[in-house]
Amino acid sequence: MKVRQKLLIAGGFAGALVGVIAAFLYIKANEGRVAAVEAGEAEQMNAVSPGEAISVGLSLLGVLRLISELGRKK
Repeated sequence: MKVRQKLLIAGGFAGALVGVIAAFLYIKANEGRVAAVEAGEAEQMNAVSPGEAISVGLSLLGVLRLISELGRKK
């Protein structure tokens, strides 16, 4: 197996793991609302505001930039 394939597979697993951890933390932070939705007391979760979504998106872009610079010689 080529190095590129190994890196893509490892990156895919790492990304999936980070996604599961992020979902767990989101659920943990909103346990009351999740319980209300599951019990039928509320119809849906509160929407994430556009400002929060943009903030998270820009933070993720920053992390991706840092990852892309790993291993580069300066």
